[in-house]
Amino acid sequence: MPKAFTNHEKEIIRKKLIEVAEDSLRHYGVKKTTVDELVKGANISKGTFYLFFDSKEILFFELFRLRHDSIQNNFLEKISNLKDNLNADVITNVLFDLYKQLEDSFLFSFITSGDFELVMRKVPESMLEDHNSRDDLSMEKLFSMMPNLDSKQVKVHSAALRLVLVSILHKKEIGEESFDDALKLSIRGIIIQMMKEENND
Repeated sequence: MPKAFTNHEKEIIRKKLIEVAEDSLRHYGVKKTTVDELVKGANISKGTFYLFFDSKEILFFELFRLRHDSIQNNFLEKISNLKDNLNADVITNVLFDLYKQLEDSFLFSFITSGDFELVMRKVPESMLEDHNSRDDLSMEKLFSMMPNLDSKQVKVHSAALRLVLVSILHKKEIGEESFDDALKLSIRGIIIQMMKEENND
């Protein structure tokens, strides 16, 4: 039976597992990474691994969520610093930079390689719903910085921005030469729609 760990030990083990998972994704991908390799890298037993995560897919999803939230929080911080000068162009540029930051991170290859889809298939629906709810809450924070917007549309706008993000998966089909311009145009369209709702109120 695995030993009991202090909160400090749990924090160290969880952090190490996240680090090992990220390194494994960069070099091997989801399919070629086993729980045995993860526990070896983290220097823990298999039993200990399952105290923290029910499967390697849930660990990889947790890694995705942490990195996603970090990028998203960075975006909200930038918006907060600019809140006195917010307009459609400013928000579009900050969001575009966020998407480019994502594209330059390991998350991009994680998504485009098909690994993300593999993980999503094996993650409980409740975890996916929780992740989407977090996105909606972040959108609410954005709305709170833009007075008079219709809060009833938070989920729709959040979904629209996720839809734009998913377009990265189809960069080749869309056309790599014009993708960045099309991405910015799509983001701006969503933001303008949000701003129009403000004007219509």
